Amino acid sequence: MAKNKPTTVTIRIRVGESELEVTGPSDFVKKQIAEFIELNKTTPLARQNSPRPSAPLTVEKAPTEQKPMSLPQFFRKAGVRTDVDRTLLAGYYLEVYKSSESFTAAEVKDIIRNARVNPPRNTNECINANIRKGFMMSAGNKDGIRAFVLTSDGEDAVKEMLQK
Repeated sequence: MAKNKPTTVTIRIRVGESELEVTGPSDFVKKQIAEFIELNKTTPLARQNSPRPSAPLTVEKAPTEQKPMSLPQFFRKAGVRTDVDRTLLAGYYLEVYKSSESFTAAEVKDIIRNARVNPPRNTNECINANIRKGFMMSAGNKDGIRAFVLTSDGEDAVKEMLQK
């Protein structure tokens, strides 16, 4: 049975002087927009321009969809040098580009290897280092194996890596 490919959407919104453009799976885009709107709710222009409560958020496909970034491109773009950062990047790729709700240490190691990058000697220790930094957290079990997810701070850290 073929797995459906997640739909990538791009949307840009402006509230007062603040603007946000997001590209990714529709659930990710909806989450980012909701956070943006929540953060900008208190600006005077936002209150002035919204005479009624906000309607339910809907996301439409952008007229020109970007092709998803390949795994090696993703790792090259970030240009990270440490195993701990590569582990964080792999978790982000699994969550955002592969739409995984959580990931295991083995999945992280495989995704790094698939990017044609040397995987860390001890993936679990790299994950634990990211947990200590507040970038990852435990998410229970996945098929009987301990699973993890990125925190919002972890997502922000990866976005900074990709901006450089």
